[in-house]
Amino acid sequence: MPTPSIDWPAVRAAAFRLTLPRTPIGGRVGERLGSGTGSSLEFQDYRSYAPGDDLRHVDWAAYARSELLAVRLYREEVAPRVDLVIDCSRSMAVTDEKLRAHGEVTALLACACASTAADSRMITTASRQPEPLLRAEDVERALACDAARSALEGGHLPLRRRSLRVVVSDFLFPHDPEALLPRLARDGASLAIVQLTLRDEAEPAAEGGRRLIDAEGGGELDLVMDPAAVREYRARFDRLRAGLSTAARRAGARFVHVTAGRPVRDVARALAAAGVLEAA
Repeated sequence: MPTPSIDWPAVRAAAFRLTLPRTPIGGRVGERLGSGTGSSLEFQDYRSYAPGDDLRHVDWAAYARSELLAVRLYREEVAPRVDLVIDCSRSMAVTDEKLRAHGEVTALLACACASTAADSRMITTASRQPEPLLRAEDVERALACDAARSALEGGHLPLRRRSLRVVVSDFLFPHDPEALLPRLARDGASLAIVQLTLRDEAEPAAEGGRRLIDAEGGGELDLVMDPAAVREYRARFDRLRAGLSTAARRAGARFVHVTAGRPVRDVARALAAAGVLEAA
């Protein structure tokens, strides 16, 4: 996938942060009680050990008794974990406009994670190790990954327990939202689904004969785009979007559909209206 062109000044000027759960997250990612990362000596609770936890906080005495790894939570143990799942399949770069929009949406979310002081990682494929999100500019390097298919198609995603999950994809691949979204939400603290498409992918116009090319598989299909075909396509896309929205609601997740070509500030407002972001 080529490197997207990102309007960094506009992204940084958006001034939004990731929305955290409004109620104490408690047993899933720890209560949101302060702004540190576990330095307080005031003990609060236990939770199960997860890969990446500070081994200094493991209760080894409890492990000797039960053979179960548990981590002590302190009052400042509040920095949330964010797993940012990015679809880097070729369908996300079928045009320069969509690639640019993909880069800007991802960069916006990366900056929002930084504003939240979260322990953030990017997951671009199911086979590669997640990459720490240390700088917003890491987005450009991550999006240069040319995946044969979406990270969401099959396989096991390395999602962390109790993490806040944000997923960016066009979802234009065969899937069952009633199976996919519960899998993405399982053992997490929250889930946000951002569907990004071109306007033509959501609302194509009748333009006569066209050759459709599968950006990932390479297959071709000649099709006459008359008004009847356009109506049928729009109805199928609306069912896809409605299915994602319904499955998200049932999984307790947020869902928002974003159209490529919108200014960054408008995209930020749309994500805020859906509850994915909030004003910093």
